[in-house]
Amino acid sequence: MVTELTLRNLRPGDGPALAQIHLENAAYYHELAPASFRLPDADGLSELLEPNPLANNETALELVVEVDNTIVGCLSAHLIEPDAHARHQMVPYLTQRRLWIDSVGTLRAFWRRGVASTLVEAAEQWGKARGATVVMCDTWIGSPVSVGFWETRMGYSTRAVIFEKPL
Repeated sequence: MVTELTLRNLRPGDGPALAQIHLENAAYYHELAPASFRLPDADGLSELLEPNPLANNETALELVVEVDNTIVGCLSAHLIEPDAHARHQMVPYLTQRRLWIDSVGTLRAFWRRGVASTLVEAAEQWGKARGATVVMCDTWIGSPVSVGFWETRMGYSTRAVIFEKPL
């Protein structure tokens, strides 16, 4: 575990660090399954990921973790309101305000050192404080790092499986 983690909101100037994390994570998935994942174009990625000044609000959360003033992990999450027709649905979570974790990324050198856990725990607290009663996310089922993190480290359970077939 890293002892000196600094958790903070995204701020202007973080785009290059976010791009580095994104590219490292993409490379990991591409190595595991090159037919299912591609390496993103790095040109313009920093600018694309540059934080929006309105990124953090009452329904959206963007966090980073720093070690020695270097961003080593990031998280994006948002709240989802109950479905307008939830009373007609069979899935209980559609009746609840829920926190959806869009993405969590960590530089490979900081895997299994508490960075992602810190980010997810902060997001869970943030969501709970805003009335979320369940938290959800998705990940690629073939990733031993990601699946192990969510199930073993964070205590999440598999809720669904997405199927695909090339046409």
